[in-house]
Amino acid sequence: MNPFNQQLLEAKKQHRQRYLKIMAFFIIGALIVLLAIFASRGTRIEVHPDDAAELASVRLEQGAAIVLGGTLYSLSKRPTIKVSAEGFKPTIHKLNPRDFGKVVSVTLEPLPAKIILSTNINDDKTSWLIDDNVIDIAATLEHELDAGEYKLTIFHPHYQDASVALSLARDEVFKLLVPLSPLDGSLSIKTKPSGAHITIDDVDKGISPIDIAIKGGIHNVVITLNNHQTINDSIEINRTTSAVMRDYNLAIKKAAISVSLKPQGGRLVLDNTVINNPHNIPITKEIKHNLSYSKQGYFTQNQTFTLHSDEKVKMAFELKKEMGQVEIISTPESSVELNGKLIGNTPMQLSLQAVSQKITLHKQGFRSITKLITPSAATLKKINVSLLSEKNARLNEAPKFYTHKAGGQLKLFIPNDTFTMGASRSDRGQRANEFLQKVKLTKAFYAGITEVTNEQYRQYNKSIKGASKEPVVSISWIEAAGFCNWLSRLEGLKPAYQISGQQLTGVTPQSDGYRLLTEAEWEWLARKAGKSKQTTFVWGNEYIIPKDAVNIADESSNGSVKIFVSKYNDGFQKLAPVKSFTQEKSGLYDQGGNASEWTHDSYSIMPPKSGKVFIDPFDLTTSNSHVVKGANWRSGSVTELRPSFKEGLSNLRDDLGFRIGRYVYGGN
Repeated sequence: MNPFNQQLLEAKKQHRQRYLKIMAFFIIGALIVLLAIFASRGTRIEVHPDDAAELASVRLEQGAAIVLGGTLYSLSKRPTIKVSAEGFKPTIHKLNPRDFGKVVSVTLEPLPAKIILSTNINDDKTSWLIDDNVIDIAATLEHELDAGEYKLTIFHPHYQDASVALSLARDEVFKLLVPLSPLDGSLSIKTKPSGAHITIDDVDKGISPIDIAIKGGIHNVVITLNNHQTINDSIEINRTTSAVMRDYNLAIKKAAISVSLKPQGGRLVLDNTVINNPHNIPITKEIKHNLSYSKQGYFTQNQTFTLHSDEKVKMAFELKKEMGQVEIISTPESSVELNGKLIGNTPMQLSLQAVSQKITLHKQGFRSITKLITPSAATLKKINVSLLSEKNARLNEAPKFYTHKAGGQLKLFIPNDTFTMGASRSDRGQRANEFLQKVKLTKAFYAGITEVTNEQYRQYNKSIKGASKEPVVSISWIEAAGFCNWLSRLEGLKPAYQISGQQLTGVTPQSDGYRLLTEAEWEWLARKAGKSKQTTFVWGNEYIIPKDAVNIADESSNGSVKIFVSKYNDGFQKLAPVKSFTQEKSGLYDQGGNASEWTHDSYSIMPPKSGKVFIDPFDLTTSNSHVVKGANWRSGSVTELRPSFKEGLSNLRDDLGFRIGRYVYGGN
């Protein structure tokens, strides 16, 4: 055999061997698969309901498995199958290893039928009922239902009911147009006078009276008669009202006027009746009418007229402005503001429209005055006013008594008085620091009717001890000033004292806030207020103390003080509640005893300038030593009992309290 033939035979041999190997591979693989199938337990897929089972198909969605005749053979632990049938919603089901070799039930849900129903009526009054249950009220109905038998009822107020039996299959789309027949009704129309022309829905129905058959629905009725007003009406024929009767009284046509108005917004009156709409006003013919138009700030116009036919007449009003003269005079001269705009100074004369005008007069330091006037062309209007200074205005507004927010009462004093402070060398009990000086008080001020009590002070400082109604004592001057500032802020007033830490750094003379009484105020209240003449003591000039006048060192103090007043008993060994003694001529209590009182003034031993009258003295110094005035429960000598007596102290004391006051207004 030649080499070529040998090579050819060798090639055929190799090709046959390769083919045998491939066939052996496929056979072995098929055997392995068959072994796996037979080695595994088949899982039967059972489909429900029965009519779905007949059409069902089972398909592998995920995993290594085969489905043969509705049985699943799986090499995967969790294969997923899809079960579907025509007319049912397909479902995906994942199997678990515990399902293998068993029957797995899969239930398919039927697809609903869809109904699309309509009628020959295109409005939203149609009611759709399925098995006597209202499904919707609309012109058309689109709805899904399960396959089955149903009764459809259609209801409309103007049409006869209709019923349809529905037999629906799964996944069916059912469309139906159901024609409805209108209801039968009747309409009877009478008119006074008769003979009127009647049109219904733009169709001529003849002359009244009429009786006609009419279909269900809403109908437009128009009734016309010569020389009478047209009637437009609407009637409805429905299942509850199928017979309608109308009896119309036709009104005779009236003439009309239309009025144009300048300016707008006035008052139009026809024969004593206000007219709100000036367009197409009905008018009775052959009668004389009066029409007037008025507006504030304009001259009123009147027109009289008579209409003789069914005509529409146009009328017009154009009012002229009414102007009036206003004269403005003030004392003192002031600036004038007209309706919020500054226009000059008094005196002045203005020509203003006869409407309400707001005129305000201003001057610095004086209370502004506002007047509302309505000028008139018939007469000159005058404004002649005197402006009050702001001080006098506030004084006029100030109450004679009031209670501050800590609970203490204050009394208003308007002194405008000159008196002498201090005492002369010849006066019994006089001390060297009681310098004589003339003082004139002109500024209105309030003074506390009593000394500040523990109850009042505790609202500022809760740590204070003592009976509620007794004067607070053992209080330093700066603590008393702090109480004043606290109370001022509480009431929205300007504090009188500038305090840093526990030091006084300044005094505000323009303040209307609370403060301690000045020495001059204190002594004037004790010696002159409420009296015809200045006195030596709070109770008068007598050296014998009246009964129940003051709380001082009396017989009960014998042995506890150096000096006491014999044959006088006040009923208290130490402090007494405020208002325990007779009210003093000033209207205050306890200036003659109980507790001595801090005053506003710094203490000084410098004599005042001789011959000078001190007007409303107000100390602005910031010394640590302050004037103390008034006797207390330890006082028993003539020297101490006199209101001219004073001390200069820096430290607190258990018989020393304070009384507050304030100016009615700040400034000088």
